[in-house]
Order: sequence, then C-alpha cells, then structure tokens
Amino acid sequence: MPTGIRSAGGAVRGPAGASAAWADGGVRAVPVPGSGPGVVVLGRYLLRPATPDDDPGVVRALLEPVDFMDAAMSEGIVERMRTGWRLLAGFGTATLLLAQEHPDGEVVGLAHAVPPVQWLSEAGLDLQWCMRLSRSLVELEAVSVADSARGQGLGHLLVDHLVDSYARQGYEAMLGGIHAHKPHLAPYYEADGFHVLAPGAPFDLQLPIGRLRYPADASMRHLVRPLTGRVSYKHGVLQGLLAGR
Repeated sequence: MPTGIRSAGGAVRGPAGASAAWADGGVRAVPVPGSGPGVVVLGRYLLRPATPDDDPGVVRALLEPVDFMDAAMSEGIVERMRTGWRLLAGFGTATLLLAQEHPDGEVVGLAHAVPPVQWLSEAGLDLQWCMRLSRSLVELEAVSVADSARGQGLGHLLVDHLVDSYARQGYEAMLGGIHAHKPHLAPYYEADGFHVLAPGAPFDLQLPIGRLRYPADASMRHLVRPLTGRVSYKHGVLQGLLAGR
C-alpha cells in the first residue's frame, strides 16, 4: 500500500529547478563546489542527502510529527540512514534529503522519497517490470520542517529539489498521499504541481502491457505529479509511462 506524505509546512512558491542556478522570489540555488552530488545552497539553507554521520536524534525528531500509516516507518528511515542502506542495483534510488542552516547550522527540515518497490512486487509484476517501474515511479513519503523554519517556503524547496533530482535521473512521475482529514495540505501540494485526488479515489497506471490499479484508502488522498512532458494525468489515469523505453 502506498504510504505518501503525512506532514509539511511552508509558503507557496514557484517552479522547480534546483540543480542549475535559478532565481525565484529572491531565492537562488547554487551547487556547492567540492561537495557531493545533490548539494546546493538555497538562500539561507543548504540542501544535501543524509549520511550515516548525521545525528539520528535530529532526524527522528523531525519525523516524529509525520503521520505515517505504519508507525514503524519513521524508525525504519532513521535506521536506513544510520547504516547507509541503499536499494538493490536496478531498483532505483531512495533519497533522504536534509536542509540545514547555511553554512554549518542545525538541520531544520527533511524530505524522503523512495520507489514503490514493495507495492510493485506485491502487484504481481514480474521482475523485469518491477525493476523498470522502480526507475520510473517514486513516492514522496515524508516532508517535515522544524517550527523554527516554517513559513519560509522550505518545504516547497525540499520537494522541488527532489522533483528536479528524480527528473534528471529519468523518473517519470512522483506519487504520494495526504490524509483526508488534513484538507489544508491539498492547496499546498497543488501549488507544487501535484494533482490532488478526492478522498479514497484510486487511479490507474497506463503501461505498455496494460493498466495497473494504484490502490486507494478511504482515509487518504492520492498525489500525482508527472516529471516529464511525455507523461500526463487525466481522468484517473497516469498515461505515457515507459512509452518508447
């Protein structure tokens, strides 16, 4: 079952584009020379992938208010960070993105995304299709910003940076979910380019081999965001996945 986004905060801002220099509302993203891939400065924040050296307590505290459907997910994310866990080769990329005060301040935000490998395997797809879709679809599982950093657009910067990163890796769509009893999150993610479905509404993935139903839960609202012009969402169907690939 998809897990989706449980918590987020921040102000609305415009289009993504974090890994090349861009300006939007006075915020400019600049790669950090000498740093690893995916490290950029956005205004007063430095965004970077988490490492095993990061403080598990800080990440745990940021995940604590996130309303996961499975309570074990929070500790699982922390443990994977601590051990440097990665998906098996061929099954895509999981990312725990951290935001800290620049240049060396405290971590005040995070976003976590991972391909839906477990769901794809449980959906009855063979290994080849499971691997292909794991490199095409990614789920945004958590976004959290510390109280001290809310209202500055940091949550949107985290999501946009993940969108840019996965799009550059060839991913075609980002999926997620919000709780139906948190209607204030719908316009938040719509402003970030997501289609927000009605509570409990399923949707289909249109694949070269036919349609695959993405499961729904009455307490949740699906989020869908195409990451390429080849893919579109319309009338309950995510179309164009893996076309010509």
